[in-house]
Amino acid sequence: MQWIILIGNEGFNLNLIRNLQHYGENKSTSLTENRFVVDYGNDHVFYDSAEDIINDYEEDDKVRIPFPNPQFIMMTYTSENLMKQILSQDNFPRGIYIDDDNGNIMPIEDFIVS
Repeated sequence: MQWIILIGNEGFNLNLIRNLQHYGENKSTSLTENRFVVDYGNDHVFYDSAEDIINDYEEDDKVRIPFPNPQFIMMTYTSENLMKQILSQDNFPRGIYIDDDNGNIMPIEDFIVS
């Protein structure tokens, strides 16, 4: 499984993602208050609230995050194509940033086309 980190402002949280219509899903299941999974058949996407992950960032990475009080959600996926498809949905939040775990922190719009 692979993962990225979704980064948003104070209003960005797991419930925002949980309440989206996930196109093509078979079923969504809340595993805990801070974790849920969307089943797409052969592929699954897990979303985890990752509040303390800010402590793992180096200072030079923190300055690239444009939010004064950033909120983090880890998105773990089995298919990169599915992940890009999900992020491209019209109803997926915009104005957030993506940390691709390769040293890149960028707006979602730039990440989708990369």
